[in-house]
Amino acid sequence: MTKNNKASILIVDDNPVNIDLLRRYLEGEGYSISAVTSGEKALKVVTKIHIDLILLDIMMPGMDGYQTCTALKQSTESEHIPVIFVTAKIEPEDLRYGFAVGAADYITKPVQQDIILARVKNQLSIISQMKLKRELLEKSNKMAELGNMVAGIAHEVASPMGNLMLTLDYILQKTQKKKRANAEHKLDKQGFEQYLEKLTEAANMCHANAKRATDLMASFKQVAVNQCSNKNIEFNLGEYLEDILLTLRPKLKKYPHTVTVLVDREITITNNPGALSQVVINLVNNSLLHAFNQEHPGSIEITATQQNHQVTLVYSDDGLGMSSEQLKMAFNKYYTTKAGEGGSGLGLAITKELVEQEMQGSIELESSSGSGTKFTISFANLASA
Repeated sequence: MTKNNKASILIVDDNPVNIDLLRRYLEGEGYSISAVTSGEKALKVVTKIHIDLILLDIMMPGMDGYQTCTALKQSTESEHIPVIFVTAKIEPEDLRYGFAVGAADYITKPVQQDIILARVKNQLSIISQMKLKRELLEKSNKMAELGNMVAGIAHEVASPMGNLMLTLDYILQKTQKKKRANAEHKLDKQGFEQYLEKLTEAANMCHANAKRATDLMASFKQVAVNQCSNKNIEFNLGEYLEDILLTLRPKLKKYPHTVTVLVDREITITNNPGALSQVVINLVNNSLLHAFNQEHPGSIEITATQQNHQVTLVYSDDGLGMSSEQLKMAFNKYYTTKAGEGGSGLGLAITKELVEQEMQGSIELESSSGSGTKFTISFANLASA
């Protein structure tokens, strides 16, 4: 739906009289209506404006309705838009062919107002349900990942906090011992100097462990808050990527793989850091699950550049890569080669939606068997857009 919640409907018919009739029926319901008189024009319009639903005539000169629907369904920019054929062709073979090329429904001519309004409302209701389902899946995926991160962070913080407690106990014991020696006038200069040396060493250990725990919690807090707020804010790209990887450290420690961030610390952008963190987490998880043979070390590299207010982030691994068939299916929901082994088939599908819808960007995938995988994500610095 459009931002003001008015569904946008495109009418495609070579007869202006039919367009006027459909427009009159639909505008009374508050829909936003666009119209073109050919399939060729329809293919151009869907790349320029947001369309929720298409009403498509079949019998048109040049590109007919079947050809137009086929082309719409073959384009990543319009494949998701439901198409209702509005036509007098109602023979069974016509209906079968129409559904085969991707139609969602049929309306027969002459058009009845109550019929077309009911069919349109039905398709828009399906769109709303699918949108709600997608949002629930995204939230479920996000909450599950946050839950995993909380468990990992809690375990990771326990180590420096345990070290901190042991060191503090050591300091207290040594201090009490020296206090007693001093009270009994048995504290000599050499002993006191040794104590100060040990105390300094222990204090440095306390500081290192406290800093480790504090940095980890600060990074997790930043990433978690951004994922939950889902707002566009200004942030330093390189530093934020390091924060994301720090929150993933408990998971990454289990593997022999390395992750390197090569990003200019001068790149400060305005976009959706919550969406970006989920994208990076999904890509790392995808590499860990699919790309690497766990017995051999692999490497992941993240780079980013900014030119003319456009940011290009490249995520690549040197893992197993994908076959041509896997490459075609990679962004499809529920497609996974690891069913029953931790793969849900949602990670890359959600990643694509986050990049395109939340970050207002695009994502491209390059891979071949045995040659690793590369994702190129382009998005705008919205402060300058």
